[in-house]
Amino acid sequence: MASRLTALTLLLLLLLAGVRASSNPNVTSPSSTAESWREESAGQILEGEITKNPPTEHAMGSSTLSPTNSTIVTANTTLTATTEPFIQSTVQPIQPTTVPLCPEPVTSCSELETPWAESELREALIDFSVKLYHAFSATKKAETNMAFSPFSIASLLTQVLLGAGNSTKRNLESLLSYPEDFSCVHQALKAFTSKGFTAVSQIFHSPDLVLRDGFVNASQSLYGSSPRVLGNDSDSNTELINAWVAEKTNHKITRLLESLPSDTRLVLLNAVYLSAKWKITFDPKRTSMEPFYLKSSVIKASMMNSKKYPVAHFNDPTLKARVGQLQLSHNLSLVILMPQSIKHHLEDLEKALNPAVFKAIMKKLEMSKFQPTLLTLPRIKVKSNQDMLTIMEKLNFFDFLYDLNLCGLTEDMDLQVSAMQHQATLELTESGVEAAAASVISVARNLLVFEVQQPFIFLLWDQRHRFPVFMGRVYDPRV
Repeated sequence: MASRLTALTLLLLLLLAGVRASSNPNVTSPSSTAESWREESAGQILEGEITKNPPTEHAMGSSTLSPTNSTIVTANTTLTATTEPFIQSTVQPIQPTTVPLCPEPVTSCSELETPWAESELREALIDFSVKLYHAFSATKKAETNMAFSPFSIASLLTQVLLGAGNSTKRNLESLLSYPEDFSCVHQALKAFTSKGFTAVSQIFHSPDLVLRDGFVNASQSLYGSSPRVLGNDSDSNTELINAWVAEKTNHKITRLLESLPSDTRLVLLNAVYLSAKWKITFDPKRTSMEPFYLKSSVIKASMMNSKKYPVAHFNDPTLKARVGQLQLSHNLSLVILMPQSIKHHLEDLEKALNPAVFKAIMKKLEMSKFQPTLLTLPRIKVKSNQDMLTIMEKLNFFDFLYDLNLCGLTEDMDLQVSAMQHQATLELTESGVEAAAASVISVARNLLVFEVQQPFIFLLWDQRHRFPVFMGRVYDPRV
């Protein structure tokens, strides 16, 4: 088997039309207007609002998401139902108030701005990746494996940014470490492509949810995603989405969802599939069971071995870590950070890891030469599932639970996030693109050694654009 990586991010946005009336089935609430929604942060409803016909209520669904359970979260809203049975004819006519329109997505970017935009995106992706790593680590049990794709998560949130308004837009930009009004980000993200991985997006929505033309057109142009309409049957919708997921992940994830809540209005999906392999294969005959040193015990793990594998590596005094880089096909590489000795622990390395240190390490790796090295590396298979709403809370982003503003996506004001799910799978075995005999490697006079025999952080690095596509850690290679 070749080295493969698969990541999927799922974001479900639900419109619950009868939030406040759910405790009394005989009461329905009026639709909010754009005007009142805009003044939410001030805690006021503008006068002169005309009540519209109340929308049909949707029952709260009790369905769960697989492989992790997700609870539908109902956010409170500041809009209250009007109590007047009709508008009094004696009221003086009120001049129409100018409603602040939600602007169309701004995605234009001149050629002169492109280098700056790609540099900004590169820096932002690194910052976001380190923040995500710490958030994932904080939600996981100690000494457990994990894997995630910061690129997949950032791509999905950046697509949501197309339709975000006011505070949600600002908060998303802050979360993603983007500069304010970073209109070039979508074009820059589109340019961050590689033959080594495939990133795809898809929008599914209910028939009664009208998406704004500006959002639809921008999504199609920048993310290759033409919205698909869901049917009225929840089971059929589940199968439709699972079929898309299976196709785009090369059937590595065949059933992401067991069911969908009946009131699902919008589903945004992003999948990243990595097809890169080792630049040079490992000889399976050299794979053997060897020691792997955990914090308080020693286990036996299946280790790949090579006497003269090209590795760029060095010791980093700040992290007290050994850093190594192995080449994959299509300008990708595997980077490993592990404690410099078995006396040091991965938790200490993780605590010292910040964006500045991370960037300095990657800069030093760029200047390091690949040299023939005695390499010992465990075969890796990591599968990780994560409720991303928990991660968003760890990152102090609460818009998906409260005060969500997606006015650029739809005129509907009651959209709220039901669930956001991320799944990633990593598998690295002996196979590669080039046969070992195809490479001419001279043996160093003083043999260098890089033995990965204790817990480590890994990342799949795009060497051309210089950002992490995947990231995670391995505590136990047997799992």
